[in-house]
Amino acid sequence: MNKNYGLTNTELQIMELLWEENRPMAFREIMEVARNQWKKEWKVQTLNTFLNGLQKMGMIRAERGEESPYNEYHAMHTREQHIHKWTKEMVKVCYDNSFARLVEAFVGEGELGEDDQEALKRLLQ
Repeated sequence: MNKNYGLTNTELQIMELLWEENRPMAFREIMEVARNQWKKEWKVQTLNTFLNGLQKMGMIRAERGEESPYNEYHAMHTREQHIHKWTKEMVKVCYDNSFARLVEAFVGEGELGEDDQEALKRLLQ
């Protein structure tokens, strides 16, 4: 199962790059990685479309570089923060924001093992 956390494969690939680098990256740098490491033959418009989409989702922001007239792209939050936000949204949409319904769906017709029961008890205290 792909762990894309609400993103397409390509959106996640771009985000993973920004999270890994942990610094602002110029459009040109992202394009170089796409061509040289990911072996993508993208046109400028293709990458621009992905970056614009990520901006609209609130995943990244673009700012003019200090030493360049071109945009630099920044991740708006960490990978962990994104996964947390995505998980909360999934629980809201799929389980009417009910933790109990989420646990019921997770357990199904089975039962929680002792370790999981103890972990759950610790969380609820």
